[in-house]
Amino acid sequence: MKSRIQQEALVYHRVADRIEGLITAGTFRPGDRLPSVRSLSRDWRVSVTTAVGAYSLLEDRGFVEPRSRSGYYVRARRLSPERLPRQIEVEGDPVEVGCAEITEKIMDASATPGIVPFGAAVPADEILPSARLALLYSSVVRSAGAMAHQYSMPPGLQGLRVELAKRLLGSGITVSPEEIIATSGAIDAVLLAVKSVCEAGDVVAVESPTYFGILSMVRELGLKVVEIPVFADRGVCTRALEEAFTTHPVKACILQPNYHNPVGSVMPDVEKKRAVALAKRHGVTLIEDDLYGDLHFSEKRPLSLKAFDPGDTVIHCGSYSKSLAPGLRVGWIVPGKRHHRIKSLKYATSLANATASEMVVAEFLKSGGVERHLRKVRRIYARQTHEIREAILGSFPAGIRVTQPEGGFLLWCQMPDGFDAEAFALAALKRKISVVPGTLFSASCGLRNFFRISCGFPLDDRSRRAIGILAKLAEGQ
Repeated sequence: MKSRIQQEALVYHRVADRIEGLITAGTFRPGDRLPSVRSLSRDWRVSVTTAVGAYSLLEDRGFVEPRSRSGYYVRARRLSPERLPRQIEVEGDPVEVGCAEITEKIMDASATPGIVPFGAAVPADEILPSARLALLYSSVVRSAGAMAHQYSMPPGLQGLRVELAKRLLGSGITVSPEEIIATSGAIDAVLLAVKSVCEAGDVVAVESPTYFGILSMVRELGLKVVEIPVFADRGVCTRALEEAFTTHPVKACILQPNYHNPVGSVMPDVEKKRAVALAKRHGVTLIEDDLYGDLHFSEKRPLSLKAFDPGDTVIHCGSYSKSLAPGLRVGWIVPGKRHHRIKSLKYATSLANATASEMVVAEFLKSGGVERHLRKVRRIYARQTHEIREAILGSFPAGIRVTQPEGGFLLWCQMPDGFDAEAFALAALKRKISVVPGTLFSASCGLRNFFRISCGFPLDDRSRRAIGILAKLAEGQ
């Protein structure tokens, strides 16, 4: 005779097997919330202890993850390291930033109607909180009157900076509203940070790959770059960072520590701490682009680099372009000791921000609406990223490697050596599909066998067909 404990163990194993089958079949998808323990107990007619045991077993198997005060959620299927993109070799000496010839074509295509927008790192229209924003816009403009249409001069509206200071606590940053300057998106913030530290001819360290907007900026400012390789699973290589700081006269280093564009990686806290310590030791200013930090799939937001900076080594930059709405153009910078310099640069470059946008975001933050919105979009991005990654892995030639990010909505894909991502992207455009080749993310125009896919849009019939077309184009190479 089996003991009561053995019988109960058999039951929760059977319950776990049934739930695992539902997850495997797609009834429950990554990011979905599973039935509560009490609901599972009631509906499946098992004890609460059995329900808890089943979820614990599924957690051990890697299918679910618990979130405090929220319940259990489906985790994405983990890929083996052999399916993740490899770290690439980069040029060790400073170089001038090149410009891929097809950059303009790729950028124009991302905004062209009728194109399947795998190249556009923006949220789909249906993800934007358009109705809520419209109500807020009507309300704040009516209340503020003509003030809503005047300049918002640096450092930006006080009400916005108060709410930003509260939100920054979640990323480990403790600052007063007076220490924040509002900007026109994150790229404006990064530009101000770079200009406050560097002059033409100076050397900056950038990740490889890195967001092509950063490379364009560096090129236009006449700076040289040292490329630092990025690991798919842990972000920038701090060993290479130390070597660059030791060998070259690096003035600034631009890093994306959380859900990197395009790799999607997150630097572990120990590596963030080490990067800050290295920069402080060598007198290098770290410029942190934390644009995607709020788009975490797990319960907890990763800390910023600034959270590990007891002084003025890190200039923190952020924006609501990816997490709320890109057209609002509301960003910020925490400049530390360079506050006066960056405020002056803001006057000299873009002068002011969009006042109504600042008012709308301030009210959205104050009402708690942003956090409710973020909880929703995190689940959407987790599901879309998983589904599109699975579709790519199931359709493309066997040699493809694809990242598995824990936040954001970007996938970084690597094909075998000899693959020409630029030719691939141009062939895709002829079929009305946009993707971004790896050369745009490289200062030296390398990374020719890589490309980026955006998961800001759902995997519907149209985008699924587009992945099939891309797979055939890749196989043709």
